[in-house]
Amino acid sequence: MRSSVRTKISNRIFWGVVLIGAAALLILNGLGVDLGYGVNVWRIIGGVLCLACIVDRVAERRFTDIVIPLAFLFLIFEPTIAHAIGRPDDDLNLISTWTVILAALLLTVGLKVIFREKSGIVTSGKLGSSSVYFDGADLSDAEICDNMGTVQAYVTNPEAYEGNGKITISDNMGSVKLHLPSNWNVVANCHDNMGRVTIPEQKGGVYDRTLRIDIYDNMGGIEVIFE
Repeated sequence: MRSSVRTKISNRIFWGVVLIGAAALLILNGLGVDLGYGVNVWRIIGGVLCLACIVDRVAERRFTDIVIPLAFLFLIFEPTIAHAIGRPDDDLNLISTWTVILAALLLTVGLKVIFREKSGIVTSGKLGSSSVYFDGADLSDAEICDNMGTVQAYVTNPEAYEGNGKITISDNMGSVKLHLPSNWNVVANCHDNMGRVTIPEQKGGVYDRTLRIDIYDNMGGIEVIFE
């Protein structure tokens, strides 16, 4: 518990410093301060946000998720890098933006396929469609890992679920639909890179069970369906 509290405090301090630094850079930009080498306040703010994303992924030990923010960090400072290596001002485009994004996406998918961490109940979808069923009696730590496939996930024997379980969904260019009982309270933690995550709003009320969902989505589509 103490470790969790310290982590939350550290996160607040980090983001507080980021926001204060961004405000200072906005003031400098408004005063017309030239930061040189094509660096402006918006590039710095974008770079800081990318670095914050990278730090967050490393802190959670999800090293395969740092490729995409690294790619955006390169794209943000591409003109500066071009200046630094001596490219002329009329030729600062080192590589196509879409090439960088596609390469980062493919690297992310490849790394996740190779280094996918296994825990609890695991299901994997690849270039096809599949239906999977989790037993509510054994739902303490489950995982869905989908790479360019389509997964329909259901919970059987829901009355045996004791609560406080977790499902981790890692989706890369695929589609995952998770079907859950409507009387369960879902607490979601989402990390989305150019994807789409849909979780219907739950109105306040008394719920029988609580389920945590950790979502890591890279250009995919994840939907929670209450039934």
